[in-house]
Amino acid sequence: MFTLSATKRYLHLLEQKSQVIQFAPLKQVASYLGITDTSLSRIRKEIVSHPKKN
Repeated sequence: MFTLSATKRYLHLLEQKSQVIQFAPLKQVASYLGITDTSLSRIRKEIVSHPKKN
């Protein structure tokens, strides 16, 4: 999993285990992904501001 970028790891977790992200503290989610909570916040902000086009 660590061969993926941090954004792709987060998106993969979001797709596979969305409830974890809803209920776990962001600091623990970031630790699981191997990134800082600041980086996770930036990734989340980027995803919200540039949603995937369908």
